[in-house]
Amino acid sequence: MNGGQAVPDIGGIVRAIVVLVVVVFFGWLLLAWAVFKRPILALPVVAFTGLVLLMGMHDAQGLAIYLVVALLIWRRAHRASFDRIVGRWVRGPWVRWWTYERRWRNTMLLSGLGKRTRLREAVPKIKTVTSTRWCDRVLVRLLLGQCTEDFEAAAPELTHSFGAGSCRVREDRPGRVWLEFTTKDPLVETVPALPVSEDVDLEAVPIGLQENGEPWTVAVLGTHMLVAGSTGAGKGSVFQSLLRALGPEIRDGRVAVWAVDPKGGMELGPGRPLYARFEVPRLDDAPYEPIAVLLEDAVKVMQRRAQGLAGVTRKHTPTVAEPLIVVLIDEIANLTAYLTDRKVKERINQALGLLLTQGRAVGVCVVAALQDPRREVLALRNLFPTKVGLRLDGPVEVDMVLGDGAREQGARCDRIPARLQGVGYVRIDGVREPTRVRAGYVTDEDIAAMVVDYAAPRPGLDGEQLFQAAEHDVDGEVVELPTARKNRPQGDGKRQAS
Repeated sequence: MNGGQAVPDIGGIVRAIVVLVVVVFFGWLLLAWAVFKRPILALPVVAFTGLVLLMGMHDAQGLAIYLVVALLIWRRAHRASFDRIVGRWVRGPWVRWWTYERRWRNTMLLSGLGKRTRLREAVPKIKTVTSTRWCDRVLVRLLLGQCTEDFEAAAPELTHSFGAGSCRVREDRPGRVWLEFTTKDPLVETVPALPVSEDVDLEAVPIGLQENGEPWTVAVLGTHMLVAGSTGAGKGSVFQSLLRALGPEIRDGRVAVWAVDPKGGMELGPGRPLYARFEVPRLDDAPYEPIAVLLEDAVKVMQRRAQGLAGVTRKHTPTVAEPLIVVLIDEIANLTAYLTDRKVKERINQALGLLLTQGRAVGVCVVAALQDPRREVLALRNLFPTKVGLRLDGPVEVDMVLGDGAREQGARCDRIPARLQGVGYVRIDGVREPTRVRAGYVTDEDIAAMVVDYAAPRPGLDGEQLFQAAEHDVDGEVVELPTARKNRPQGDGKRQAS
């Protein structure tokens, strides 16, 4: 006391100021951490607080309500642009926190992917999460001593733990893997025949849909493709979708389809005008002789082109004079295993072996369908760089078609329901993991429209004289075939299945 007046506690004031500064400083640090770590939650709060300070509570609430209503209208009016501009930024952080991080540690430990030591429990860390309407992709950093196979073995547990439809593991780089969780399956509904583009990329031909909602594209130039599946699995959907997508190139003569149908034309017959050559077993003493001749002619084209390209280029570029030849074979086992004529069967096997080993670089592509995947039926299966497995009868057949370990990596072809025709898994040489896909359904009306819009010119056996008008003897009947684009009725090339 001094003259009855209290002396200010300077030390207390200083301590209070220090505490206030520390609290404010760490408060800003906490806010910065929240914005960085949880932007989807923190940024709206920060933005709203700023609006309240600038405009007042009433105006800030009104502006926020108008913004929310505008976003909802945008989302309903044009979902694609909303997801591309706004949705992908909002969905990923929200899904990361709400779906995965809340259950991540316990899931890792209980599924055997965590490591317990004396001092602590270590679990793989989430690096990033991206989310779409159809799937979530979680990038995970592995612990020391872990590998991709550890996560593949735990995929069923992860699927159930996070409430997904399936979980597939894909390698990113050493020490990191992507976990792809299917949240909604776009392949449950029939995929209508895709629109046809006049600009055809022969290394990415769209024929269906992937389970992540993206188009399923296949390479035709520089590869061969094997499609295997049980009866009614949808092999015809793959073939017809491929022909549909190649339609403009077939019409213009840069792609020539040489079709073989051992079933007498039941499968491929409706698209006959699309083929430059078409052979079925004949009703005579050597029914499969024409098929052997067709394959041997393809070998001759291959060998002639190889001589012409030697020292010039390592890859054939399709032209009207030298088109890409697609040898389309339905039920190849009828030619390689079930023939009783040993000499013809040996000729066919020899021709197929040459085409599969030497044809890719010179523009001769083999696309074949197979129902029975046993090794003794088709010994040449490993020569197909692209393999498609539709519905199969058992787990063993999955690895027979797609290669060793395919089923462990998620290709459950034996579990595809019979109602999902055209659904399967595709595996490409050089890509470790299979991809789940569904081919577009091409109706009879679509095939009829394809025949009108894309009827093929008729080349000679070696691809020469492609557009010369001629009459061709087909099974004893002389028919006048369209030989130039101007002579054919043209469609818009973009017909859609009903």
